[in-house]
Amino acid sequence: MIVAGLFAMPALAQNNRPGIVVAVPGLYRSLEPIDGNSTDSQRIISNVYDPIIDRNYAEDPEGGELREALVTKWERVNDLTWRFTIRDGVKFHNGQTMTAEDVAFTLSAERIWGENALVPAGTRYTESFARVEAIDEKTVEVETTIPDPNLPYRFVTPLGMVVPKAHYLEVGVEKFGQMPIGTGPYKVVEFDPASHVKLEAFDDYWGGQPPLKSVEFRIVPEFSARLAGMVSGEFDIMVNVPVDEIDTVQSYDNLTYVSRPGDSYVMLAYNTLQLPEFGHNPVADVNLRYAMTAAIDRESLVRSLWGDATFAPAPFNFPDSPAFYDTSIKPLIDYDPEAAKEYLAKSSYKGEEVTINVVRGAYPNFDLAVEYMAEQWRNLGINIRLNIVDSFPLALKHPFGLLNMSMSTTFDGTPTRAIWGFWGPDSARATREADRSWTPPAEFVEIGKQYLAEPDLEKKKALFRQMVEIWEKEQPALMLWRSVVNWAVSNRLEWTTINSNAMLFGPGFIKVKE
Repeated sequence: MIVAGLFAMPALAQNNRPGIVVAVPGLYRSLEPIDGNSTDSQRIISNVYDPIIDRNYAEDPEGGELREALVTKWERVNDLTWRFTIRDGVKFHNGQTMTAEDVAFTLSAERIWGENALVPAGTRYTESFARVEAIDEKTVEVETTIPDPNLPYRFVTPLGMVVPKAHYLEVGVEKFGQMPIGTGPYKVVEFDPASHVKLEAFDDYWGGQPPLKSVEFRIVPEFSARLAGMVSGEFDIMVNVPVDEIDTVQSYDNLTYVSRPGDSYVMLAYNTLQLPEFGHNPVADVNLRYAMTAAIDRESLVRSLWGDATFAPAPFNFPDSPAFYDTSIKPLIDYDPEAAKEYLAKSSYKGEEVTINVVRGAYPNFDLAVEYMAEQWRNLGINIRLNIVDSFPLALKHPFGLLNMSMSTTFDGTPTRAIWGFWGPDSARATREADRSWTPPAEFVEIGKQYLAEPDLEKKKALFRQMVEIWEKEQPALMLWRSVVNWAVSNRLEWTTINSNAMLFGPGFIKVKE
């Protein structure tokens, strides 16, 4: 997280440091950095692990520049090879010293991108990897199959969160995700994905003494209960304040409302697959998906929920990737009530129940949005059932017609992670057995491979637009809005937030007032 010595904070004795409780709407099933990558876990894992290279959040809430973290130097040896020098004296939470072998294993074919990788979802970050090797005790080399001048940017993502090789292999991916070990300022001491996660200060942290004794993330699904706990002092921070409740939060003298633009996009994933073992899925009919998309006035919906705080994008047309952003682009399937009726008439839909799996409070204002959309679809003649549950483990399972999800754009300044990481052949949407919802067409995959290998920006942009066109014709999701992250914070805290779902509680980012 933070390079030692950059922040001057008064030393606090272990017994004098306070603990805080963060009220969250849900938790994800795993805290393994890649297997557990989600909005809910991002809040936590940014305190448990350190990345190989970090974003300079200390000076810029957007984190636009890179800075040293678990490596102190990186250099491009040739067009295909990068060399990284690891930091001395970094300790894992189990007391072991981090080595070049740990870093190499974290990025290895064995763990992520090989034929029998332990966490195959990691291939969304490593498509061009050819070799990862600890060439000595201090140095790791990464060789790619194509020139990749943006490679260091990948290591600010969960890909770069370093894990201890020996322990990881000993316990396996699933057990590691339940009681992970990282190098971050806090260590996991309790984890029940149905109720809470508790972290305690790791005082051997290389970046300085953690300012808090403990951090507990506690599931509190209902906003009213989270707010009541904030007012009473039971909680110190709560996430996800609905827009229509901002004035309520601000009316309390002991609370502060904080809001920032996020690094992800909120959507509903359509289940495009017919999986016989789970019964008939009417949403597998593309005309029904077109009808459902055309029935929703996304711009009006987003404006009513967020005002001018965010926007409804055309698919993958994101200002976070400025070289690929074009304000003239419109969605292939846009709001058109008459077209929605025509698409529905063309479909094979016969009134079957369409289930939408929704995690209560998963994203700010999402509950309100999905209620509105469900009503619009019912008015169109679609038999909608909202299956609202309290955690992602309960939602991420078949059968369903639609599923709430968010799609991170953090990667390398291009839309690669969004278009390929979340929708490519190795993505969770395509591979995860319990909740997979589409199979990318062969043409999409072929053009995607060309896109990844293309060094010329203009040609790369043209290939990207072809991929988006195929995606829109398949319509595997309804893209809603750029995320807005917000919190209610106790006035006893001085907390520096960033433009991300990540909640940084390490040295330099939080202090409890005397």
